[in-house]
Amino acid sequence: MLFPETDLQPLLYVIVGAIVVGLALLLQHERRQAARLTERSRELERLSSELLRANRMKNDFLANVSHELRTPLNAIVGFVDLLREGVYGDLSPRQVKPVERIEASANHLRHLVDQILDLAKMAAGRLDVHAEYLDIRPFILDVASEVESLVNEKRLSLSLVMGGSLPRIRSDPTHLRQILVNLIGNAVKYTDAGSIVVRTRMLLRQPALDEGLPQIVAAAHEGVESWLAIQVIDSGRGIAPADQERVFEEFEQVDAGPRADSPNRGTGLGLAISRRLARLLGGDLLLASEPGKGSTFTLWLPASEAESGTL
Repeated sequence: MLFPETDLQPLLYVIVGAIVVGLALLLQHERRQAARLTERSRELERLSSELLRANRMKNDFLANVSHELRTPLNAIVGFVDLLREGVYGDLSPRQVKPVERIEASANHLRHLVDQILDLAKMAAGRLDVHAEYLDIRPFILDVASEVESLVNEKRLSLSLVMGGSLPRIRSDPTHLRQILVNLIGNAVKYTDAGSIVVRTRMLLRQPALDEGLPQIVAAAHEGVESWLAIQVIDSGRGIAPADQERVFEEFEQVDAGPRADSPNRGTGLGLAISRRLARLLGGDLLLASEPGKGSTFTLWLPASEAESGTL
C-alpha cells in the first residue's frame, strides 16, 4: 500500500529532527569529553611538575645535609684519632672501650653520609666519571686485600678466580672499587659460614648475552665486542625471587636485623648505589640467588673500547 507524499512529510521531519537532536547531543557529549580530557591532562602535567619539583628538593636537601654533616663528622673522627694516639694523654683501660665505640659509630655515620651524598649526586646527574686505563688482575687483588680483614673476622674463605687473559679496560677506578667493596662486604655480611669467590672473565658479545648480559646494555654499546664479567659468589643465606629486585631499591633490606644494631644492620643503600654506578660505567649489575644456596652478583662492564679511548 502506497502512502501519499503529503503523509510522509511529517514523518520525515520527525526523523530528520531526531537525527539533528542526536547529532547535537553527541557533539555536546564529545565537547564535554574533550574538555574533561584537557582538564585531566593539565592536572597530570601539574602533578608531574610537582613530583619533579619535590624530587629535586629532596635530592638538594640530601646533598646539602650531607655536606653540612661531613665537617663535624670529620672533626669527631679526627679528635678520636688524636685521643687514641695519646696526644691528650694516655687513655685509661676504662676509657679505651668508649673511645672505640665513638670511633665505630662516627665511621658508620660518615659512611652513611657519603652514601646519601653519592645517591643525591647520581639522582641529580652530577656524579662525574673519571676514566683511566686499569689492569684488572692487580686491581682485583688490591680490592681483595682491602676487605680481607672482614673475611677473616668471620672465618670465611675468599678465593679469586681470574681468567688467563685479562686486558686493560678503561673505567673509573674509584667507582669500580666502590662497587666491588660493596658486593664483597655484602657477601661477608650475609654469609655465616663457607666461602666467597670473586670470579673474573672476559667474554665476547654473544657468549656474554648467552650468560645474562642484558640485551638493552649490549645494544647501547654496539661497538663493544668484549665484555668483562666480575662475579661475587657467596654460600650465604640467599635471596628469595620476590626480593631480588627489591634489594636494589634505595633503603630496602632483606632480613635486615634489629634497628638497634645499626652498624651491622646497614643502610640499604649499598646495592642501590652499586647498580647505579655500574650503569654509570656503561654496564649493569645482576643478581641470581636461591634461598639457602647463596647468591651470585654479576657486574658487567664494556671492555673492548679500551684502546679507542671511550668508556
